Amino acid sequence: HSMLSGGTMPRADAPIFPLRDAWLPALPVLPLVLSAVLFSWLIDPAAELDFLQFERVHFVPRPQREYVHLGDMLAYYSLGAFHTLLCIVVITTFALWIRRLPARQAAAGAIFLGGVCLVVVAVSLFFYEEADRQVLTQLGFKAICQVLAAAELPTGLAAPEQCFAENDISRLTLLAWIPTFSGMGAVAIAAAFAYANTAALPVARDKHDTGWREALDRRVKALQRGIYLLSAVLVSSTVTITLFAHLPTGLVADSEELALAKAMSKYATGLSTFWGALFSITLIASFAVPALRLLGQAYGTAEGTTDSAELRSWLHEHVFQSLKRQLATVLSLLAPLLVGPLSSLLSSFSGL
Repeated sequence: HSMLSGGTMPRADAPIFPLRDAWLPALPVLPLVLSAVLFSWLIDPAAELDFLQFERVHFVPRPQREYVHLGDMLAYYSLGAFHTLLCIVVITTFALWIRRLPARQAAAGAIFLGGVCLVVVAVSLFFYEEADRQVLTQLGFKAICQVLAAAELPTGLAAPEQCFAENDISRLTLLAWIPTFSGMGAVAIAAAFAYANTAALPVARDKHDTGWREALDRRVKALQRGIYLLSAVLVSSTVTITLFAHLPTGLVADSEELALAKAMSKYATGLSTFWGALFSITLIASFAVPALRLLGQAYGTAEGTTDSAELRSWLHEHVFQSLKRQLATVLSLLAPLLVGPLSSLLSSFSGL
């Protein structure tokens, strides 16, 4: 199952994880960090989000409120469970793929994964330190929690004081964070696999080195499979967030004076579109650098052979110019971004 059959093996004394790659584990987390920093600059975060306060008269009457909420929760429970199970399957798959790699590549992937975990911990501590840095949490969770708590629902998802309490974990908190952390784990291990898969590419001996060509082709296909898997996770994440964002919309009464239901629906649509775009950027950040590095290594190897022109021609034809492969990859990259507004539209039609 080795991906290094053929070609000349890299030097055994070469570092498994070069120091020049120390910044790469930050890439999968970078889009989220930049988004949080941008929002902290653009929005003045109110600790209690007073501008989203709801009165009891703003909700639809009982028992309609209970029926709407229970239906929404059934949909969210189902999709949230599916998303979490999908993440577990994807994480297991990537872990097995890393384990099947040669020892040096697997070790590089493990070091990379550890680096991502350290970055996540550091970023979490940075944003936890000050409330002004928690705008994404406030807009993505606390605002929705505040509406659901004010609606006095039978499921008891959260009490009003729990929406802003740091150490008081409500049922709604668990329903939001379990799918979220599952998705984060899938992104981290997918990025680690992409890095390990492109590490230590062997050097082609000559233009007739078919083993090297096969090894390169296997790595390119492995990257594509990784993109497809992570794309499925991020699409599922986007749809799950869309359902979560729409949980309050069916509970809010509408009127010509307030138009609260329409306003809440627009808010949920914007929230899901934002996360869809962010997930697309995360997918690109996780795989773009490993893919470019693999191509750079391949071209560098081609330059060192006796007939580099023929080998470059083979690379151009078999690695870069597969139109079907490129189209499928581009579609998988764009899928999380496209599914955000699409799923919001479907939710509005279904009455969520």
